[in-house]
Amino acid sequence: MNSALTNRLRLGCLLAFTLIAGCSVTNQTPPTATASSTTEATATVLVSPTIVPATTSTPEVPFTPTPIPATSTYLPTTTDRAAFVSENYPDNSTLKPGEKFDKTFELKNIGNATWTTSYALVLDPATPNALGGPSQINLSQETPPGQTVSISVSLTAPTTPGTYTVYWSLKNEYGETVQVGGGNSVWVKIMVCDSGQPCNLVAAGGGGTANGITTTLTSFTHDAQSATIDFCMTVPNRYYSLGSPAPSLLIDQEPAPFLDGGSIQPWGCYFMKYQVSAAQLEQAQHIVLSIDTALRMAPPPGAPNDACQAAKPGLIAKYPGLDFQCNFSGAGYYTNLQLPDGMTREKAQQIIFDTIEQAIYGPWTLTIK
Repeated sequence: MNSALTNRLRLGCLLAFTLIAGCSVTNQTPPTATASSTTEATATVLVSPTIVPATTSTPEVPFTPTPIPATSTYLPTTTDRAAFVSENYPDNSTLKPGEKFDKTFELKNIGNATWTTSYALVLDPATPNALGGPSQINLSQETPPGQTVSISVSLTAPTTPGTYTVYWSLKNEYGETVQVGGGNSVWVKIMVCDSGQPCNLVAAGGGGTANGITTTLTSFTHDAQSATIDFCMTVPNRYYSLGSPAPSLLIDQEPAPFLDGGSIQPWGCYFMKYQVSAAQLEQAQHIVLSIDTALRMAPPPGAPNDACQAAKPGLIAKYPGLDFQCNFSGAGYYTNLQLPDGMTREKAQQIIFDTIEQAIYGPWTLTIK
């Protein structure tokens, strides 16, 4: 092989080597860039998963329904209601001292919850004489909506003559009162009399009307030392009640000492008890109950300050010089009282209270004998 040819071959190999080396370098560069690009992309992807654990609040979603069961458990009580159907031993039934009897109430379930045997008649703890009855009588059977149930209580008449009333409330399994006919109680009211002694001095009746309010005598009973009078008034709403002083029982125009009194069912009815002997009642020519007081809403429904503000403009216009600041407290409805000329503080207080409480005055008179 000649030197010229040899030189050409060497030159060709050198060029080939250079090309191969050049291709090798060129081919390595993109992978390096690709690797760098891949690393950045991977880093971007890795950042996203690190955010996902931060959204682990999703397990709290099952926790939010937790209050719902308590609400759904309580809902039936809002429509737990009863209707009075019938009873034996109606009010003022006469019994002998020590006589045993069974009082039975028939009630209808008019709510939307089934009454279970956990429902019960519960004795009013304020009842002074339970007539020997238990403090609680559970229902003997389940009572679905629309059905009726009978509840019986075994009782014993006291040995002392007089009028006795016992109240019970129907309670559900949560201890809440189930209204019966719109009221909170059922009751038994009996009159106990010695053999041969009439319980009623006169038949219940009589009444009077004043200022749109009618008063009706419902019962007059007595024993050897006292007399009890029951009466009802047609009050405009259940917020009204009798103020003080108590009504007067006049025996031939002489007042008998007042012993006790208060409201009874239904709304607007009251009992009053006085110290008077059976002999006085028998010998009397005239027996009259005089209700010379006011019916008033004390306090009026709603916020007392609102009632005061509503009454104030009319009072200031009617009585020039009268002014006060509505500020309800235990001391009354107002402060900073300013009096008109010639008006006493007592008179101003009566005028303000009567207006705020929408007082209705009698007198009402019930003639008993």
